[in-house]
Amino acid sequence: MATLRRWLASAHMDPAKLGWITGELGLASYAAISSIYLLFYATEVLHITPVWAGLALLVPRIWNVVADPIVGFVSDRTRTRFGRRRPFLLIGALAWGAAFFLLFNLPRAEGTVALVVLFSAIFLLNNTGLAIYQVPYHAMLAEMTRNPRERTKLVAYREVAARVAVLLTLFSAPLILAAAVNQDAGFRSIGLVFAAVILGSGLIAFFATAKAPATAAGPRHAGLRIGIAPLVENRPFAFVTSSFLFVNLGDAVFSGALVYYITDVLQRSAALIGTLYPISSIAGILVTPLWTLAANRWGKANMCRLALGMNAACCALPLLIPPAHGWLMFPFMALYGVSNCGARLLPCAMVPDTVELDQQRTGERREGVIFGLFVFVQQTGFAAGGFVLSVLLTLAGVGGAGQGADRASGVVMAFAVGSAALYGMAFLAILGYRLDPDELQPKHTVRPATERPR
Repeated sequence: MATLRRWLASAHMDPAKLGWITGELGLASYAAISSIYLLFYATEVLHITPVWAGLALLVPRIWNVVADPIVGFVSDRTRTRFGRRRPFLLIGALAWGAAFFLLFNLPRAEGTVALVVLFSAIFLLNNTGLAIYQVPYHAMLAEMTRNPRERTKLVAYREVAARVAVLLTLFSAPLILAAAVNQDAGFRSIGLVFAAVILGSGLIAFFATAKAPATAAGPRHAGLRIGIAPLVENRPFAFVTSSFLFVNLGDAVFSGALVYYITDVLQRSAALIGTLYPISSIAGILVTPLWTLAANRWGKANMCRLALGMNAACCALPLLIPPAHGWLMFPFMALYGVSNCGARLLPCAMVPDTVELDQQRTGERREGVIFGLFVFVQQTGFAAGGFVLSVLLTLAGVGGAGQGADRASGVVMAFAVGSAALYGMAFLAILGYRLDPDELQPKHTVRPATERPR
């Protein structure tokens, strides 16, 4: 705790960076709600079967194959008096907040097919608003500072903000559900409350970053290089992006299966999540400065491999926890928080280094395109992880005829083996990453966002 206090006290952060970090609050709250409750809401409140619910959440991601890179490409070449990225923060926060509210306040459609189509369509609108906001927001990281070690610290502060947001979200969401007259009313309230969080954090980020550093906009009529070129040309980016795909797949399976593990295996109330996840978040917050210091001393890639290996091993531990000893989940979630913090923090800190490498090779600043691909992979991991979990739960008998010991065993396999295998794939993918950030020397200076392009 003392290390964390000293680390936070040494931040010396200007208002622009602090405002940018605040923009993470809506993203983190959304990730917590969607990864834990969205599939549960679809199956238990809307009464959509797990496979159909998984498909309804997966299909809109096809649009993001195009949307995320396009948003990044357009933001690279946007020229306004508000800068390149900031207009997208404002538009995205408004659209995303409205769609998220609708997602949990759906009008009741007649028939299963109509309900699935409506749910998927609103989720498509949600993903579109999210892309408009999230891609330029993440691209701003590469512009805030050109110092690799300072970027690691900035990502670490953002990680602390994210975990605080997750902590507050998972503390308040169960209370909102418990206070409602039924689950339907509870989730409607969740839609309202966290839509307000999304909008509020987005507006703060927009206004606070008015004087944030920014690199020059790319040429208006440059070639349309918005495809997968960075994944092909930039091998370090390909490796870190592939690894982060499996991290997000693992996160989605772990988070989504946890509520089933608690209710079906441990025979406890789903409200226990309100205790278990805060333990994970607090542990992550406490070790964030340690991961940061270790990464700057021994290398981001080395520490990333360590974190991913720990995360995979940790997720297999529920196989050894007898249902009668459910109290072991408390230290387990602390260990998970320690390893998962590094697994999420370090890949995000490595991507800006690949932006510098890309500029050295191409002569262009393509933060938007690169982060568009990275964000697409992140969101696809969450969505595809939800579908993978829906298949695993179907095999486990959830929503069907499965019950008793067979269903509980299937849930354990989905929760422990499924997530451990995915984090293990993330570890294997990062083994190929080779990039020394100290060898990257910026070629261009950063200009204020308020300076007019020439």
